[in-house]
Amino acid sequence: MPVELTTFLGRREDITAVKAALSEFRAVTLTGIGGVGKTRLAMRVATDLRRAFADGVWFIDLSAATTRAALDASVIEALQIHDRSGNEAADVILDFLRERQVLLLLDNCEQIVGEAASLINGVIRRAPRVRILATSRERLWVTGECVWRVPSLPVPDPDLRVGGTQSSSAPVQYPALVLFAERAAAASGASVNREDWPDVARLCRRMDGLPLAIELAAVQTRVFSPGQLVRRYDERLGPMGTPDRTVPDRHRTLEAAIDWSYELCTPHERLLWSRASVFARRFGLDAAEGVCSGEDLPREEVLDILAGLVDKSILVPEEQLGELQYRLLETLADYGRTRLRAAGAEEKLARRHRDWYLQQAEEMATQWWGPDQLDWSRWLRREYRNLRSAVEYCVTTPGEGQAGLRLTAALLPHWHAGTEASEGRLWLERALAADTEPTLARAMALRSLASICASRADYAPTEEALRDCHLVARHLHDPLMAARAHSVEAELAVNRADYATALARAKQAMACPEYAGGPERAQLLAVVIIAHAMLGHYGEAVSAHEEAVRCSVEFGGRADLVWALAGRAIAEYSVGDHQAVIRYARECIRIARDYDNVMGLATSYLLLVRSLAAEGDFGRAAELLGARRRICNELGVPALSEMESAVNDALATQLRAELGETPFEAAVARGYAFDLDAAIDHALGIEGDEPERSADAGTEDAEPSPLTPREQQVAGLVARGLSNRKIAEDLVISPRTVEGHVDHILTKLGLTSRAQIAAWAARQGG
Repeated sequence: MPVELTTFLGRREDITAVKAALSEFRAVTLTGIGGVGKTRLAMRVATDLRRAFADGVWFIDLSAATTRAALDASVIEALQIHDRSGNEAADVILDFLRERQVLLLLDNCEQIVGEAASLINGVIRRAPRVRILATSRERLWVTGECVWRVPSLPVPDPDLRVGGTQSSSAPVQYPALVLFAERAAAASGASVNREDWPDVARLCRRMDGLPLAIELAAVQTRVFSPGQLVRRYDERLGPMGTPDRTVPDRHRTLEAAIDWSYELCTPHERLLWSRASVFARRFGLDAAEGVCSGEDLPREEVLDILAGLVDKSILVPEEQLGELQYRLLETLADYGRTRLRAAGAEEKLARRHRDWYLQQAEEMATQWWGPDQLDWSRWLRREYRNLRSAVEYCVTTPGEGQAGLRLTAALLPHWHAGTEASEGRLWLERALAADTEPTLARAMALRSLASICASRADYAPTEEALRDCHLVARHLHDPLMAARAHSVEAELAVNRADYATALARAKQAMACPEYAGGPERAQLLAVVIIAHAMLGHYGEAVSAHEEAVRCSVEFGGRADLVWALAGRAIAEYSVGDHQAVIRYARECIRIARDYDNVMGLATSYLLLVRSLAAEGDFGRAAELLGARRRICNELGVPALSEMESAVNDALATQLRAELGETPFEAAVARGYAFDLDAAIDHALGIEGDEPERSADAGTEDAEPSPLTPREQQVAGLVARGLSNRKIAEDLVISPRTVEGHVDHILTKLGLTSRAQIAAWAARQGG
């Protein structure tokens, strides 16, 4: 084994996982992009396993081998085989290994994948006590091969605070930063100052946590500060070279390391790599086919080419809200853009990217109120970075103003429900300033701007946008557009607590038959419900809520039921039916979670807390007040309106008085300690119902459940044999969150396996 001349940092979990794989599989291949640390990880694993192999651990460098003959020669030399039989080299190697217990570390197999696979297949068939640990930028396709993709080093957020201390030492939980600090100290003799850590964190993030890139950057601290390195890296990809002439040429600069991977790709893979750099971080197969294909890159071949780039570790596959997407590491995306620019195709691809996302966004807008609404909501969340990039192209490119108006107007569902409303407003204002032609696209953008401003209680720009919207609608002789403007006027009036005006504006909107009979009325019905509820018109509020439900059933969309349910809960509160408030607020929370409507979540929690307090359940109310605070902080919910702020303060005062200062603060702290999923589960379980049992389930052996409703749900899915990934898809949460739930279930029930969870669920009646 080569001597390690520098310290090995981090990778404890990776080392454990690779060791476990080697205990189960005869051949394990570590894959990943050049510079990610495959060789160092393999060497550390092999070193740790020396005692497990009676005949030793052998390191074989194949970076210079380009033929099977060269490969065999490298192996014979490394194993120090002295043979005079005259047999074929492959047979000599297999005869030597046949009875030996050996671990072979085959490094840099990517340029002779087929030959290396042939050798490994022969070894594992004829030498049963030999294990193979290989490194390659793509899998080898050996029978029974276990592939372990080596991840980049974890990096912190750029706004790193080193534990709030005065220490200038690197935070040990981030090996990327420790690596930079050690290599910088070796190169320049100076340690990283405490005030430089945010720049070091930013630089490591820009380097995607790639150890090679970080080491190359650290060498430059001889002449540049970390802050200067960040700016220099942003200005150009490289070169960031090392003066160490003993380092292989392909590692001498970051660009050389990437060049090494690029040259190993087929022409079609190189083309897709460069074109994929136009995407903002992630993209799906349909986007790759729509944007990157052409006469020189057939659409029907894109899937296979993507698979090739994944195998070569150029693309990282990642699951996002139930769909597989692909990501170029930022370093590789920069490289791809450089290649695209050199080919003179950057502008063409940027336009194709914009055209494709504009088409998708407008299709989403026309289908938003239909049965595929939830799928479109997830699409918006998955593709928001690309949509933002397309908007930026429109507002910064001369002559693209109309496209910018169309795109920004189409994105209203995302901006209105989430926390990016301020960003949406900025893009809308820029798009409106870029093109002033009185078109339908401009009217729609004005309506969207007015709606966002109204929801954030910014009344002057709301009124200005609405006036302009009406002017354009009259110019176009478009009564439907005028009705849409009246609908936003009703929304504005509710936010101003002018409920009579809200109902009058709603009546004006409903006077347009096309609007009153279409799915868009769902938005207005929610406003009408809230206005009637606040005026004490219980019967009218209930009737409007029932109409909103019928509208949802007729057209299939459910997003606007969030506010319809909130209005119904307000109406029930006004007549003192607090159990009904709880029921409607819980349903509101379920839908708001599905659609990522953070404003709806915050409002629903406030309704729950009010009714719990009214019912005398002060402890639970205080916990939910803390959970609501956590949700608002974690999800970036904007500041409360004056009305909500007054209600929140009044509830806190009441609960503090009922519970006492210390118990109140303790309950709020318990609620705040929940993670986001647990906070929602806690709200959905506030009625304290026992989980339903199947009709034929016996009750004699049933055990009381210590699990939250979400944990019970996860336990049931585990009992059905679903993997963590499939459970995450079904519940629309991350696999890591599912893993946490499973760990909690095992701990709470005192179990040790998923099979035991299934048995427990069966006793509970499923």
